Amino acid sequence: MSSNQEISKNKEYLERDIVKIAAGQVNQDEHKYEVMLAYIDSAGAEEADLIVLPEYIAGVFSIPLKESDPISQIAKAAQKNNIYVIVGGWEEFEEGAFKSKKKGGFSNTALLFDRKGEIAGKYSKMHPAVGKAPHWWPPLPDQSEWIMKAGEDFPVFELDFGCVGIMICYDGYFPEPAEILSLHGAEIVAWINARGGSIEKHLVQSDIQRNYIAMVATNLGHGAGTLIAQNSHKIESYVDSTGNHYISHDINMKKLRERRAHSRVHHQRRPDLYESITIEHPIWEVYSSESADPVPE
Repeated sequence: MSSNQEISKNKEYLERDIVKIAAGQVNQDEHKYEVMLAYIDSAGAEEADLIVLPEYIAGVFSIPLKESDPISQIAKAAQKNNIYVIVGGWEEFEEGAFKSKKKGGFSNTALLFDRKGEIAGKYSKMHPAVGKAPHWWPPLPDQSEWIMKAGEDFPVFELDFGCVGIMICYDGYFPEPAEILSLHGAEIVAWINARGGSIEKHLVQSDIQRNYIAMVATNLGHGAGTLIAQNSHKIESYVDSTGNHYISHDINMKKLRERRAHSRVHHQRRPDLYESITIEHPIWEVYSSESADPVPE
């Protein structure tokens, strides 16, 4: 598997017309690993190609994984069920860095396990969710995501059924990540979350419409909104309640690739006009006389 910034013409995966995707919404409690492993088994029984699990849910880990790490159970389940698995957690670069909140000592990371249970890739969150709810500026100095090491690129992973990209929670509030992933070749984008509110359908539908991708989004059980969608006008599978939930759905890759090949949006891009979004714009300065406290909505 590769995470090259431009996809190759891998004829083997381009021949896949239908792909089954699964998603798990999981409570962050003492039973979480039992639930995740059961969901991986369910996906395996359906012969799904990929199951996506939430942000944070794997807890703290380091690479290479130790046999004693709970997340190694997920690797074994991926191998047993011959399935790809995406799952999020806190990746430590030295032991104890997350608990001690050592600046730059850990990342909010999604791991991608392949069908053999090996790590085929990873993605670290780019945009920290910081500040007073709902993420107002400025950040609070001791917030884990403000202290963490943020990601630095948008890898796209060529799997045996197609190309997949990953976003983590607050990344999805920016229009650029999904667009960049699509331009780099991602056909399916996994958006993993860990928040109390429901995942916003309109953000998913907008990303699908503008970027010609399918999406699978997951959330922790205290939130909601785990979903799978391939059409901007319809969310095919959606969890509208909290708690543990498992869903799956087929993605028509043949139709998706036809849309990507003939998209006027992709053919008519004008990157020569887009320089403005690559430079800093302190648009907040015009409001500098305003109160630092957010106005209640």
